[in-house]
Order: sequence, then C-alpha cells, then structure tokens
Amino acid sequence: MENPINSASQNPISKPSAPFSPEILLVIGLFFFNIFLLPAGLLYTTLLSPLFVVLLLKQHVWRPFLVYLLLSIVFTYQHFRTGVDTGAYLKSYILFSSAFVFGLWVYHFLRKEHERLSGYFRQITLYNTFFVLLAIVGLFLPLSSEVLWYDVPIHPAIPAFPRLRLLVYEPSFYSLLLAPVVLYYFTAFVFSTDNKHLMALVLLCFALLLSLSFGVLGGMVMAILVVFLLNAGSLLRRKRIFFASLYLLGLAALGGFIMWEFFPFNPVVDRVGKIFAGHDSSANGRTWEAFMLAWKILEHTDIYWGAGWGQIKIVGQPIIVEYYNYEGEWRDLVRIPNASAETLASFGLLGLSGRLLAEIGLFFYTKVYNNYYRMILFAFIFIYQFTGSYLTNIYEYLIWVLVFLPIFPQFNRQ
Repeated sequence: MENPINSASQNPISKPSAPFSPEILLVIGLFFFNIFLLPAGLLYTTLLSPLFVVLLLKQHVWRPFLVYLLLSIVFTYQHFRTGVDTGAYLKSYILFSSAFVFGLWVYHFLRKEHERLSGYFRQITLYNTFFVLLAIVGLFLPLSSEVLWYDVPIHPAIPAFPRLRLLVYEPSFYSLLLAPVVLYYFTAFVFSTDNKHLMALVLLCFALLLSLSFGVLGGMVMAILVVFLLNAGSLLRRKRIFFASLYLLGLAALGGFIMWEFFPFNPVVDRVGKIFAGHDSSANGRTWEAFMLAWKILEHTDIYWGAGWGQIKIVGQPIIVEYYNYEGEWRDLVRIPNASAETLASFGLLGLSGRLLAEIGLFFYTKVYNNYYRMILFAFIFIYQFTGSYLTNIYEYLIWVLVFLPIFPQFNRQ
C-alpha cells in the first residue's frame, strides 16, 4: 500500500527560517515586489540576469547556455529568412533569455537548498496574510485600493468589483504566485495525521478567493481531481482522505446549490454560467481563440518555425485588432494570453512540439509520478499553460523547476 511519510521526525525539510533574515526578505521580495515601481514587462530578476550568469558560470554551469545558444541560432536564422522586425525581435529575445537564465539559476539553487523550501513557503504564507489584511484595510483608502486591487470588469455584462492583486499586474498573476504554496499545504494537510497545516491552507485559499482568478482556481481543482482519480484505489483506503473527500463533495454541492438558487445574480455565479455557456470573452480569449489567432499568425509567417520572438505584436497586430474590433488604446494591447498558443505563434509547430515533448519527457525522466505533490503541481501547470501565462513568465518556469526537482520526499509514493 502506498504510504507517504507523515511524521515530522521523518521529514528532513523542516528547517525553520527567521521571518526577517536577509534570505527570507529576498524570497519575499522575489514573490511580492519583483515588478514594484518598474515599467510593464520589466522585473528586478531581469535586471539581475548578469549576476545570475556569473553565479552559474562560477559553478561551471555552461552546457545549458551552449544548448540554448545553438537552438537560438537555428530559430533566429529561420525567422530572419521569413522577415522580422529587428528591434522587437531583439527586445523579446533579451527578455526571454533573462527568463531562461533565472529558471536555470533557480534550478541549481533549489537543487542544493531544497530543504529550505518548506520554510520559504511558511514565511510566504505569513507575509501574504499580512499583505492581504493591509489590502482589506486599503479598500477604504482610494490610493491603496487602486494599487492593491483590480477593478476591471471580468465580463462586459458583469459590473466591476475589486479583485485582489497586491503589487503585481493582475489577479491571475497573483494567484499563479500562490499556487505552488497552496498546493503544498493542501497536500501536507491531506497526508498529515493532524490539523497543523489547516490554518495556513485556509488563509491561502481565502486570498485566492479574493483574487477570483478562474483560470488558476479551475486549474488547481482539475489537477487535484486528476491525481486523485489516477490514485483513487490507494488514496481512498486512508480514512482521512476518504472522509475529507465526502465532506468536500458535500460542501461543494451544497454551496453551489445555495449560490445558484438563492444568489443567482452575483458575479461569481454569473461568470461561471457564462463560461459553461461559452459566452465568456476572457475565458475564450485565453483558450481556443488564442490558438486560432496563433494559427492565423503562422499562416502569414512560417507554420513550422513560427513568427519569431516579439513578432506577435508586429504580424499579429492587424489580425488581432480586426478579430476583436479593438479601438483606441486597445489597438496597442496586442498579445496572446496563453503560453502554449504564444509558443505556437512564436516558434511554430516545431516549438510547441518541443515544449510538450520536453515536459512529458522530464515527467518520466525525473519520476514525477512517484510524488503526490509534484504530480499535482505538474497537472496544474500543464493544464494552466493552455489557459493562460506567457513566454517570459518566470513564475511559470519556477513551478516547472519545482515539478522536476526531487523535493518533499514526505509525499513520495512508497
């Protein structure tokens, strides 16, 4: 019978971290302040890319750089044969390269320091709770409300209401930041013999609900269900999981019935109804419409190699503007809000195939299937890449690093 390790004495990843140590302040800065006071698209980790390169080279990490450069040369040659806007191409290539450098540095850092991850997650939860309380107080202060909350309507037919984002671009970005921490505490709570992780899980879920990012929330629920169904035979033998499943199903059914029957005009029910009816413009734009527009871009460039770095805003501008009938400032906000569709548009069928093959190959090579937490995290980010994110999103790459590292052995399938 599969039996994850439950006792704290058997868990090597339990080192405490001081809440105000330089190390923790650096982690909190990376998590919550990475874009603070910077122009859109620029991160502090982007500015620190040269430092990360130096640190990696000091560790004699050079082969990944060589592979990356060789692949870049091949794709760049093909893209310039098709024709590109050089300025947009170089700018996007630099941003993408900085994301690659960060992901590589995080991988090598956490490979050595993965025992500190539970301490990092604990401090992120504490700081996040403090920031959420400040944001709630800030609802009554006009300036704080504009900075910490997002009041753009989630659908043209639904009145605007504040959604939590703290100091990042939008609620979905904030929710993605919290996803690996939430899933860690969920897994820890499910496989523990007590309720010591329950408070952290509740506080994090409360923050997620305030952000109301359906893409992240839906991806997390689907990921948990997928892993549960694949392992139902062994998991349901554990009384805690069996009864917790019954309680959650009952509460979800009761809550859904009450909301739908007695509060049918609230924004949540209204949005869910539009999503299932296929009338939600945001959900459509992040899923099937993103792939449709990506294919239209390929038809104007190269189906196999794609349009190239940064060319979506050039080649795709008239295509996307015409499709959505954008006017005024909206004509300049051209993008494909879906990481897989953006990969398809930028690097063609070869790029998207390579991306998916790498993910699936690393899933088996690193034996993700032997660890419940990594399986849930893999299922979540694999699903989410088809419903959101973007090519230079360093936090998506951070999640992939967590997936493919041999971390949290207490959740291993024995």
